[in-house]
Amino acid sequence: MSKKTRLLIVDDSVVFRTCLRSCVNTLADVEVVGAAQNGRDAIVKIKSLKPDLVTLDMEMPHLNGIEVLERLQKEAPNVCVLVLSSASETDAERTMQALKAGAFDFLIKPDPSNKNQKEILLSMLKEQISVARSVASVVRQATGVSRSNKRQTTKATHTRMAPKARKPDIVAIGSSTGGPMALQKVLTNIPKNFSVPIIVTQHMPKLFLASLAKRMNTDSKLECKLIEDGMPLESGCIYVAPGEIHTEVEHVGAKLHAKLVDGPKVHHCKPAVDITFHSLVKLAPRVNTLAIVLTGMGADGAAGAKALADKHAYVIAQDEASSVVWGMPGETVRLGAAHEVLPLNEITAAIIKRCEVG
Repeated sequence: MSKKTRLLIVDDSVVFRTCLRSCVNTLADVEVVGAAQNGRDAIVKIKSLKPDLVTLDMEMPHLNGIEVLERLQKEAPNVCVLVLSSASETDAERTMQALKAGAFDFLIKPDPSNKNQKEILLSMLKEQISVARSVASVVRQATGVSRSNKRQTTKATHTRMAPKARKPDIVAIGSSTGGPMALQKVLTNIPKNFSVPIIVTQHMPKLFLASLAKRMNTDSKLECKLIEDGMPLESGCIYVAPGEIHTEVEHVGAKLHAKLVDGPKVHHCKPAVDITFHSLVKLAPRVNTLAIVLTGMGADGAAGAKALADKHAYVIAQDEASSVVWGMPGETVRLGAAHEVLPLNEITAAIIKRCEVG
């Protein structure tokens, strides 16, 4: 019988703590080991109870969520923290700060007025707790330390032969769970004089993607913009696909432009990486793509990466050891799409190297 995931609930609302505990108590593989009503209480209980997973509210007395995460980086770096956020612009910005500070992911709290609040919360928790179980024993990604030795970098035999070296016209990146931290690490070190546009498709709600773009614009040497329909894609800029709509790339005259396209979710996601990747397949070989598939749950981006590789684009997948979840990059490797499988801390250099070819 597998060991239960030990969960600590941290929230200053007794009503929400009770609701969350009620949901978790229906899960056979999870045990609530305690609850904390403020940040100071949370630090004490994390040290004494040693939970595998902490659900963390952002706004609390006696240390808020960010302050708790900053303390945990120094005092309990191995605990997985799942942020529970409200769907507001202010909370979206706080959540981006929390992900940068070491939280592995976040959930948006259901509206308390929704009669199905518990069912919605339970459904989201089941998925996230499954992810948390796979990362509970590792140093959190905020430390920049790779996964433990139990996970090995994928063997080179799983990669395909590289096409003839050719400078890309665009870098296209797809990511999901763990993506904000991975994007932060990859993109903040791209030099200011970078010679091609970078387009990012990250699975996140609309408000949170706007906050992600804003934060990357502050942290990166490159200008970062949230994509608008018809926006030209300029060299030396990062473009983040907005939420609740898909993003394609099209050729207009001599320039690449972004095109926002409504439609059904793909891989349960909107925006979907595959939509962006497949739009670039249509432009090949006239437009040469460097595709990067980073950490994320599921398989979005893998089929698109394979189609791009078949059109002589170059594909890099993040390795298992440094991924929070080796779903998307793992499937990319399994499909035989990847030319390189690299740890996160080597991907920036690989991007720069490929873009200097020519």
